[in-house]
Amino acid sequence: MKRTKAIALALSAVAAISAGAYSMSTTAAPTYMTETTYFSNAAHTTEVGYRIRACNGRTFTSGTVTIYKEVSSEPCGIQP
Repeated sequence: MKRTKAIALALSAVAAISAGAYSMSTTAAPTYMTETTYFSNAAHTTEVGYRIRACNGRTFTSGTVTIYKEVSSEPCGIQP
């Protein structure tokens, strides 16, 4: 009985790990690199932070994130 429970537990652990690895590999990279610049006020006179979402899916943030922002984007990959 203990052996059966141990085998069942091991099989369910392998299945859970396999499912997690599969779901991680299906995430697509973004098609655009996005840069968001954050400002201290609605007049957008003083930049206080930025966030970049790169083509590889990684996000880089520096400074302060506010509601006052400008967003720009560029396509990923080589352009003709």
